[in-house]
Amino acid sequence: MKTFSIQSFGNQAVITVDLSFINIETLNRLFERLQVEQLVQKADFSDEIMEIGTEIKQNWWQKNREEYLKGIV
Repeated sequence: MKTFSIQSFGNQAVITVDLSFINIETLNRLFERLQVEQLVQKADFSDEIMEIGTEIKQNWWQKNREEYLKGIV
C-alpha cells in the first residue's frame, strides 16, 4: 500500500493514509491546521495583518530574548 493516496470524486477528495506511517493524532493536528488555514482565507485579512504579526514577533523577541536563550549562549 502507498503511504498516501488521494482520489477525486466531483467536489470531494478521498485521502487514504497508511496508519503504520503516521498516527491518528498527527493526522488530527494536520487537519486542524488545514481548518485554520481555511478560516484565515475566509476571513480575508488585509496585507496589513502580516506587518502587525511581524511587529508582534519582533517585540516579543526583544522582551524575551535573554530569558529564552538563558543557558545556551
